[in-house]
Amino acid sequence: MRTARGYRFSDAMENPGFISVEDIKNIYMPAGFSNFKIEGRSLGSAIVLEFILYYMVKPEYQLRVREEIYLDSTLDLF
Repeated sequence: MRTARGYRFSDAMENPGFISVEDIKNIYMPAGFSNFKIEGRSLGSAIVLEFILYYMVKPEYQLRVREEIYLDSTLDLF
């Protein structure tokens, strides 16, 4: 969802069409789905990073990974 404040991953999570990690584990994988596309080619790098963190990093490590990436001065995320 794009609003005057910009795209927010938290807004996407409230969309009825949002597919959560739990949905993938409990609905889609048992139904035979094994490949999933992450939205965001037209979005900024920081937003794409949030998608990747949500879907590909265990929750208990997300903050550590986010800090390492955001605090790495060689990256140009914004």
